Amino acid sequence: MVRSMAVAKLGVVYTPREVTRPMVERALGPLVAGKTPSEILALRVCDFAIGEGAFLVEIVRFLAAAHGGRDAKRLVAAHCLHGADIDPGAVATARAVVEAFAGAPIPELATHLRTGDALALAWPAFDAVIGNPPYIRQEKLAPAQKRALRTFESYDGVADLYVYFLELAHRLLRPGGRYCVVVPTKWLTAAYARPLRAFLARAGSVEQIEELAPTAFATADAFPCIVSGATCTVVDRPLSGARPIGGLRDRSCATVDRPLSGEPWHLDDREDARILAGWERFPKLGEMLVPSRGVVTGCNRAFVISRETRERLVAAEPACEAWIRPFLKGRDVRRWNAEPSERYLLVHERGVVPPKVLRAHLAPLRAALEPGSGRKPGSYQWYELQDPVGALAKSVAPRLFYQDIQTAPACSLDRDGFVPDTTVWILESEDPFVQAVLNSRLYAWYARRRFPPALNGAVRPKREYMMNLPLPRPAAALRARIAKLVAAQLARPAAERDRELDALICRAYGVSASLIT
Repeated sequence: MVRSMAVAKLGVVYTPREVTRPMVERALGPLVAGKTPSEILALRVCDFAIGEGAFLVEIVRFLAAAHGGRDAKRLVAAHCLHGADIDPGAVATARAVVEAFAGAPIPELATHLRTGDALALAWPAFDAVIGNPPYIRQEKLAPAQKRALRTFESYDGVADLYVYFLELAHRLLRPGGRYCVVVPTKWLTAAYARPLRAFLARAGSVEQIEELAPTAFATADAFPCIVSGATCTVVDRPLSGARPIGGLRDRSCATVDRPLSGEPWHLDDREDARILAGWERFPKLGEMLVPSRGVVTGCNRAFVISRETRERLVAAEPACEAWIRPFLKGRDVRRWNAEPSERYLLVHERGVVPPKVLRAHLAPLRAALEPGSGRKPGSYQWYELQDPVGALAKSVAPRLFYQDIQTAPACSLDRDGFVPDTTVWILESEDPFVQAVLNSRLYAWYARRRFPPALNGAVRPKREYMMNLPLPRPAAALRARIAKLVAAQLARPAAERDRELDALICRAYGVSASLIT
């Protein structure tokens, strides 16, 4: 229930009861077991990002039921609840919501629920910390706030704000205290969360990671997970994980590949973990190839032109032809061969002045092209592409293209000198085995388990993840058979050959084709 654009800018994602209830039970259940009513009222529970009070109400509900006494809701709210939020309106609303739920005024909430930055406040120690911290990208943080975050062990210059709340939960807890926090799944594998993973590994506190369905938060494009545990000094405590039911496979029983370091953590069921561990013996794609991005123009409506415009410019000045290349976007990439529209790109690199005809063509859009006003600041001219053009992007040698956001495997071979945009990744290769892998259902199986998620079931094969793709070296006969089928697919794709290639790729990886059926 996002109230306004101002609230959205604070990184607020309000939490539905379907999420708050089990989180509160997970955090507080072990703390109330065997406790007397007076011992329950002695518990101190903190929500460090209270929003409009969703967790607070559930905390009161749960502890009041455990207390079981007369006027339990009011007593629990007065004695046990603590929290903060940077938004004073949210704090006022949360106080009112809790009082309405308790059925009485609760003066203690005026001091126990505070307005302020939870990461900077002076806090007492708590028995439990529960919450949904703000999701704010680092580039939106004020310089002073960034400097203050350097005191955290999990600090990374490009880390999102929620990272520090996971460490804050540990700072706020008494020994043996419990936490349960919902955050994006990005921290499990993102490079910026390496210090956080190392911190959690040293703390040995994580008991469970549960990945929620993307639809858990109706108002946000979130891929959340619940992280729960208890402060302790044992670094090898059992760690379990769970994925939502309803995807390709039931992953409700999962293990967590958690090295005692800052390396990526993964949620895998036992069979998946066994298969992926077996692939560790294979070379990685990054040992042979380094993915490169396509071009960033900063203003496609200026630099991307139609066939008719290209013909007109070349007719006016034949020298323009060398500056104009066929253009391709991520949505044009298909399995085997791309299906581009007739679009062309003015490849105006830095440091070289294009023909006068091309500059005249761009001149009406000069205000939109100026660095720092129309486009991002930089040391480039208004008629140049915004970012330097990489060698692979402008190469005319055969290359493989795949999409930055993939809903299904799609890798195209380019032999026509297309220049792709930034929604396309490029490999300096025409190896039919590599293309067969990247078009296979087994690759899709791997991608869903190792690449960051995107909307509608898609994945993001970013460079650092793709470079870790296991790439076996098949026997010569198997490689030759795959190459022959790929050549046939490039000439005329056929579904039956796709199925045959899927089976052969499974054989190359040493797994049964039943894995992908």
